[in-house]
Amino acid sequence: MSTFFIIAIVVIAFISYHLLTRERKKLKKFREEWASGIFSSPEADLNSISSYWFNKKKQLKVYDGVDELTWADLGMNEVFKKLNYTQSSVGEEYLFNELRAIDPNKKESNEALYSLFTENVNLREKILLILSDLGKENYTNSSSYFFDFKEIEIKKTYMYVILALLPIASLLFLFISIKYGILSFIGSLILNGIIYYRNKTKIENNLHSVGYAAAIIFAGKRIASLKDLMLMPYIDGLKKSVQPLKKVVTFNRIATLGSGGSGEFDLLLEYVRILFLLDFISYNKIFKTISAHQKEYEEVWTLVGKLDAAIAVSYYRNTLDTYCTPTFTDQEVLTFEKMAHPLLVKPVLNSSHLRKSTLITGSNASGKSTYIKAVAINAILAQTINTAIAKSWTMKPSYIVTSMAVQDNVLNGDSYFIAEIKSLQRIIRLITGGKPCISFIDEILKGTNTIERIAASASIMEWLSLNKGINLLATHDIELTEIAESIYDNYHFREKVEGGEVQFDYKIHDGPSISRNAIKLLEILGYPDEITKRSNVLAQNFTVHRTWEALKGRENTIDSLF
Repeated sequence: MSTFFIIAIVVIAFISYHLLTRERKKLKKFREEWASGIFSSPEADLNSISSYWFNKKKQLKVYDGVDELTWADLGMNEVFKKLNYTQSSVGEEYLFNELRAIDPNKKESNEALYSLFTENVNLREKILLILSDLGKENYTNSSSYFFDFKEIEIKKTYMYVILALLPIASLLFLFISIKYGILSFIGSLILNGIIYYRNKTKIENNLHSVGYAAAIIFAGKRIASLKDLMLMPYIDGLKKSVQPLKKVVTFNRIATLGSGGSGEFDLLLEYVRILFLLDFISYNKIFKTISAHQKEYEEVWTLVGKLDAAIAVSYYRNTLDTYCTPTFTDQEVLTFEKMAHPLLVKPVLNSSHLRKSTLITGSNASGKSTYIKAVAINAILAQTINTAIAKSWTMKPSYIVTSMAVQDNVLNGDSYFIAEIKSLQRIIRLITGGKPCISFIDEILKGTNTIERIAASASIMEWLSLNKGINLLATHDIELTEIAESIYDNYHFREKVEGGEVQFDYKIHDGPSISRNAIKLLEILGYPDEITKRSNVLAQNFTVHRTWEALKGRENTIDSLF
């Protein structure tokens, strides 16, 4: 008895030491990450991470948030990766959805949680430990259980229960006949083995999915056991929702006996699981429990995801030199001070007071596109995670929609111009649908000839200025600044040439651009003088006379052209 007692103490001590050592390593890692502002994580599988967003969008069947073109135009996948300090798949799916689900009518934010996790280090680290144990697994699609719940239910479960009892009955039969008892036991073992391996593929993927769902419930249960007054609204919600789902955790432990281990004991447990068909029986119990308590499961999933995402936002803020919480107004204005692009290591800061309609001009590579992308990204972050990378930020709550990096679509048979006008049509449709909107257009209608480009662009700009919404356009077409000067505020980016190099300050300036650098860039890159000189003559002639000089024929020598 004393020997058994000593062994038990040694085993408990070993397990406790192992758990404490692992916990200390994790805490050290978390503290280093918060101190340095640098973290490493596995490559994000965005197809898996976006499952909650698409499940939700499919269920709601309405326009909701940032569309695919806008998300791609702004490089929001990279923004998400920079923000993704989440520890669990639930957290990163929730965060991805949060960045896309703009709702101009939404009044509340998670600011209280962001502040709580910034200030309360002890609570933050406790939750980080729980979430890191939950971890990340791709393609669990764990949110599907409270949207379109169509998991495979095993029919006639009672048959598996009867088959599971056969080995036990065989062992009892040994007391009547050892010979027939052994034969029946071996027969039941073979029968159950055949049934297990024939049918396990039907639920293998679903077992992976419900296994993670069970882990989410267990994580929720652990968080609910924490004692913190500031977290009480979330703790109370978790306690209430976890209660009817507790059996899911138990059945999942049964369904995973011996899996993932390589020891002899683990192998024995796996054989027990196969012999008694525990996977099938447990899976059905899990399925029925979640199916009967979808709302409670959704509550647990959402609260765990919200807490994980909130810590990630707090971490992101901790890495920033400057950020602010935005101010929202009913006026069609967008005002900010010392705004930065979130993806640039050393961004140039810009301040602006943008009214309803703004036109930005400037030379190639002067900073127009980077500026409007920075404004658009910050407008999304301001409305989703209540954070703008600026000293101050004021805007009207609005959907954000862009037409920037347009590409032709060979598969759909769309030329560049067709793809471009379809992209612009999204903006028009959104505005005519009565949605509050801030639109960002880079190089409007550049896919067609000059005359029709200017005419159509001016008409679209006029329509945008007459309808609700804020619009911000960038263009190379100086003609548009002249046509629209009475209804559009003009700003520009500029450059200077020094020592044979074009230098940019990347700062926004009042008024339209009066400089061009395309020909100067040809000169710097060593194009033949015949080309660059002739280019300057043609450009100057058009600026003065507003007509293009006809090109000379081959019979004229190059020198005679000048």
